[in-house]
Amino acid sequence: MDTGLTDKVAIVTGGASGIGLSCARALAGENARVVLADLDHESAEREALELGTDAIGASVDVTDPGSVQALVDTTVERWGTVDALVTCAGVFHATPFDEIDALEWDRVLGVNLRGTFLTTQAVLRVMLPRGQGRIVTIASLAGQAGGLAAGAAYAASKAGVVALTKSIARFAGPHGITANCVNPGVIDTPMIQAWPDDARERTIGATPLGRVGSPEEVAAMVVVLASDVASFVHGAHIDINGGLLMD
Repeated sequence: MDTGLTDKVAIVTGGASGIGLSCARALAGENARVVLADLDHESAEREALELGTDAIGASVDVTDPGSVQALVDTTVERWGTVDALVTCAGVFHATPFDEIDALEWDRVLGVNLRGTFLTTQAVLRVMLPRGQGRIVTIASLAGQAGGLAAGAAYAASKAGVVALTKSIARFAGPHGITANCVNPGVIDTPMIQAWPDDARERTIGATPLGRVGSPEEVAAMVVVLASDVASFVHGAHIDINGGLLMD
């Protein structure tokens, strides 16, 4: 199946590790030109070198409008446009509800929700005049279920990403730009390793497929949504959770 991603330009935030890195690798595997954007610039550049000449690492603080705009400008200067955006940058907290302070709340919402808004807004300024583009946001099962091991700030931020994606879809769809959201469940990343052992095992036990997912399984769906294969999929949320939540 031809995804149509050859020579397309994709930005992946949070691209230096976890699901973001797997998405960058999967897009590069479809011959896309990929920008691995991350707060950890050194790791982003190192991983980009592994992918070859059609990948670059870039520094970004997704909470800072100037940093986000600089990322988009760098991409356009290098390859002339942006065809796809995958918003993987995120932070996870599991603080009990009554112990969350305002600073933690603001940081989690800032990275996960504000960051998705800012990066999407900046990329749309490039996509809108061209009348085409793909936006894929990464939310979470936590945003649907109110968190399992995740804290309230994380769950709220990811629920916000789902709603934000629908707003983006309503705005951008008439301009030929699709926007869709992926909701990973328990995925084998460093974020999940931070869970308490009992919570992780209990959640795996409640998953009908009886295991955690891999970042590559999430990335495969992201590639589909970023490609021509999903040209009529719009405003959707796709669950990748092994059946843990059937919505």
